[in-house]
Amino acid sequence: MNFLKNFFKSKGVSYYLMAGAFVCGIVCLALYLTTGETEFTPTLDVTVTVAYVIFFVLALAMLIYEIRIVKFLTAAVGLYAFLMYIVFEVNYITNLLVSIDPTALNAGFVCILVFGLVGWLCALVSGCLTNGGFKKPKEMLS
Repeated sequence: MNFLKNFFKSKGVSYYLMAGAFVCGIVCLALYLTTGETEFTPTLDVTVTVAYVIFFVLALAMLIYEIRIVKFLTAAVGLYAFLMYIVFEVNYITNLLVSIDPTALNAGFVCILVFGLVGWLCALVSGCLTNGGFKKPKEMLS
């Protein structure tokens, strides 16, 4: 019990933000796999699926090893997955904006947008808050 207490106490804000990005990545992937097939997009897109898998795998790896540049790479993959989801749902968005489709926004669509955006922002802020990356050795500073 003391080990867990010390473990979580020793972690900083960037660790918990990356944990949030990891959870958001899993939620986005699960929601996309269950609600991604609609009348506007009859098949799931491999690009979105693979991007979200890479996003949450990188986020999980950054929970173990905190490397600043890889955290920024995780944020970039999260942004790519988010944007590719929007690109592949553009027919749905257009039909809603032009009022061709009389229905309201789908809850799965909104949840994927919200969790995708929150996951990307968590990974980005985690990368910004990480103290690490490319530092000069102490011998070179003096």
